Amino acid sequence: MKRRAKRFYTILVGIFILTITAFASMSSEYEPVSTEIQIDTFEVLDSVRNRLIPYALYSPVTKKTPDSIRVVIFSHGYGSNYSRNYLNYSYLTKNLARAGFWTLSIQHELLGDPLIPKEGNMQVVRMPFWVRGEGNILFVLNDFKRKHPGLKISSVDLIGHSNGGDMSVLTAKDHPELIRKVITLDHLRMPVPITLKPQFSSLRSTDKVADSLVIPSAEDCLKYGIHIVQLKHVTHNEMNDEGSRKQKKQINQYIQKILEDRF
Repeated sequence: MKRRAKRFYTILVGIFILTITAFASMSSEYEPVSTEIQIDTFEVLDSVRNRLIPYALYSPVTKKTPDSIRVVIFSHGYGSNYSRNYLNYSYLTKNLARAGFWTLSIQHELLGDPLIPKEGNMQVVRMPFWVRGEGNILFVLNDFKRKHPGLKISSVDLIGHSNGGDMSVLTAKDHPELIRKVITLDHLRMPVPITLKPQFSSLRSTDKVADSLVIPSAEDCLKYGIHIVQLKHVTHNEMNDEGSRKQKKQINQYIQKILEDRF
């Protein structure tokens, strides 16, 4: 009996250790690399458009210059010209930097800009705002390259929330040779191109529905590797820093899985 009891407890302890190890590996799979990050802010003048463009760079602190880097360009949702909107998604941009991505977050709206139209054919009346955002994205990417001539960029990915997602989709559509992946957080207006490259993904909220033909069919998504993720318990306006810790973690996990080809 004593041998059986001893054997039983030995097996039980073994199962317990394996279970703890499994849970640890599951959690670590989705956690960012524990890296110190640096945040720098800039205001650069696009002389061609005579437009000032503020942006923030979230980057991992490294002891030596890396052989190559991965760049993410983030575009915020519409904020009625609120001047610090580009800093309002820090849960996401900081997480990306800790995971090793050099993340550029752009301020797309300035005081004095015309407000975005809320009536009419949205794909028509809002196109000038997306085109302006596309210009901002391309200019900031070139400004980053100019400031860091010694860094080799291995990939450029775009992430955008709502209106920022619309302009990200437009940018990738017009410049597929520059962009590896696009992830939108509940963009509503700009149709996702039916293409293999760049790869498109979209995280969807529980309270908004995209316009007709914005989201590809299930068949096209399967054929072209487009990921449409229906989030649970996350509304459209909870995708910035106002969301709960649980909501932010859910969004970050999906983003990291997509960027690292683990989806």
